[in-house]
Amino acid sequence: RDLLSLTIEFDTLHFAAKTITKQEFKMLSTSCFTKLPSFQRAFQIHYRRLSTKRLVSWSFDDAAKIGTITLESPETYNALTVEMGKEFSQVVQTVKNQLDENDINVMILQGAGKAFSAGGNLEWLQSLGDVPVHKNTDAMLSFYKSFLCIRELQVPVIAAIQGPAVGAGVGLALACDLRVTSPGPRKLGFTFSRLGISTGMGVSHFLEKAMGGPTAQVNEILLTGKFLSGEESYHHGLVNRLVDDVKSEAHALAEEIASQHPLSVRSIIQTNRQRQNEGLEAALLREAAAQATCYNRGDWGVGLKAARDKTDPIFESYHNK
Repeated sequence: RDLLSLTIEFDTLHFAAKTITKQEFKMLSTSCFTKLPSFQRAFQIHYRRLSTKRLVSWSFDDAAKIGTITLESPETYNALTVEMGKEFSQVVQTVKNQLDENDINVMILQGAGKAFSAGGNLEWLQSLGDVPVHKNTDAMLSFYKSFLCIRELQVPVIAAIQGPAVGAGVGLALACDLRVTSPGPRKLGFTFSRLGISTGMGVSHFLEKAMGGPTAQVNEILLTGKFLSGEESYHHGLVNRLVDDVKSEAHALAEEIASQHPLSVRSIIQTNRQRQNEGLEAALLREAAAQATCYNRGDWGVGLKAARDKTDPIFESYHNK
């Protein structure tokens, strides 16, 4: 067969692989390439890649000029993992490229299902107790940056916090420029001290910036591992709007922003972020080193088990290993 016909069939299989079953794809590829097994193998690999469930997705409403990034792991309450971080940074890069070509004036970041994000995956965090401190420091810094790259987008980002944002998840929410949540308990969870680790994902930096400096209230929230209600979050100025239908309200806020002058909007948000970013890199380095030290403790995992069992943790003395 000539190159043109093979190219047409490749395109056909590429799109078909997104919608048909594995058996149907195998039959189609076999009928097309019975005498070309190397192509058949290539397309089967291509199908497996396409059919693998994505952890992060994004969409673009051309008419409204609004883009949406969604964490797609509702079964884990959108717990953050290294794998999700890799996909997240890839999606952000894709969106950045689209921003150079399309009229996207604002982005929404949301979680699928009941939660915005439950924070770092507990099984993964547990495994870090077997890793040397210096390697964990590097790993945590890389982990933070794989999600905080959201701040590299040239347009405002609204966090639609329809359910709990906890630990690293609340760090990701605070990294966004605006936030919408609902009334009720357990919306923003600063539970690091309850888990037995220091703050991470830039929380020590972003919370202080959001609340106007290193106040006594910031200290209380972090030192007691507090879980703020929607009302408390609004009172402290951590969210812009408090409504029942969070995603609809986030979209309404996005529409309001998208209707403004696009250059003005981009200039304002980049100016504000530049000021907010002062000291961020130093804070991330400090957090990564502090968390890595906590993973090296002999009682590492006590807080994680208590979180799973929904009990109060009992930690060992500071002077123990």
